[in-house]
Amino acid sequence: MNPILDRQIDHPSAWTSAEIGGKEGLMHRMGADHVAALRELVEKTRHLAPSDVTRADFDHPLINDMMKGARHEIMHGKAAIILAGLDMSKTSLEDYSRIYWGLGTHLGQGAVQSYRRDKIGHVQKEEHNPTGRGYLMDVELRSHTDFHEILSLASFRKAPEGGMSGAVSSLAIHNVIQRERPELLKALYEGFFHESAGTGAISAEKVPVFCNVDGVVSCYSHGLFQRAAAKQMGVDLPADLVEAQDFFAEVSTRPDVRADFMLEPGEMFFWHNFMVLHSRTQFHDAPEQKRLLLRLWLNVPEGGRAMHPSFNERARAMDRIHEAGEPAIHYAKTGVLEDRMKAAVEAAE
Repeated sequence: MNPILDRQIDHPSAWTSAEIGGKEGLMHRMGADHVAALRELVEKTRHLAPSDVTRADFDHPLINDMMKGARHEIMHGKAAIILAGLDMSKTSLEDYSRIYWGLGTHLGQGAVQSYRRDKIGHVQKEEHNPTGRGYLMDVELRSHTDFHEILSLASFRKAPEGGMSGAVSSLAIHNVIQRERPELLKALYEGFFHESAGTGAISAEKVPVFCNVDGVVSCYSHGLFQRAAAKQMGVDLPADLVEAQDFFAEVSTRPDVRADFMLEPGEMFFWHNFMVLHSRTQFHDAPEQKRLLLRLWLNVPEGGRAMHPSFNERARAMDRIHEAGEPAIHYAKTGVLEDRMKAAVEAAE
């Protein structure tokens, strides 16, 4: 059962950009003592590869307290936080990766992000992108969820033009729909079948866009996998679901609802994937300045959010595929790669 919540969600995670003051409402600026503690931990773990650092290795009273607060904000507060305060003129990519990964160990367990078996992803434009991964393109990525419970991006170098990040509370979107078009919620709570991003298999049951577990609402919004499933099944997506998702998408772009901002070098953005959707505008590199962000996918094995089981099951399936080191070659067979490339081009125009 997935009962529709037919009331407004009154919780800090149901924020709008207008209410919190955009990016500023998500900011936490580290003081000099916290930065000094991070530098100390960098030297302490220098003998390890960044992604081999464990929570026990990255232990310091000041950092422990800061990340305890960050975890509470992500799991029980606004569901998003931006940590800032590093002097990037004194921070190499290797040291930044070490700091970033170390902070992530306080929030969850880092997952492999591709067949390359990378746990610290490099978000940048790459000419060789055989599986059509959006994070390796320079096109617009519209508001969506991914797979793992906590997601993060850390800016190392921004592009000369474009590359604005966006964050929007999916629970605030729920509030707008419940207030303005409540009849659309039924289709969003029912959802549709999804294709696996790694195997091409169709989910055994429909994956809802919104789920309600004991009054706690969470969201999984990624239409690509619905469309891929419908294509394989030889059917059209239900008209009521298409209408509902079109309105969902329109609400997600409202400037008073979504916070759009530049993630500056040294700023690390952490958010709960099933309460906050993320987006990115198109960007343009220059030969001397190529955009580079780092990325973490974090599983929360204990104390995670109560959600529809399909949400976490899809993350576990993705983990198994990536840990095996196998590229998602089914894209080329099913036409999903072509669809993704076409959608990327359309988004950029």
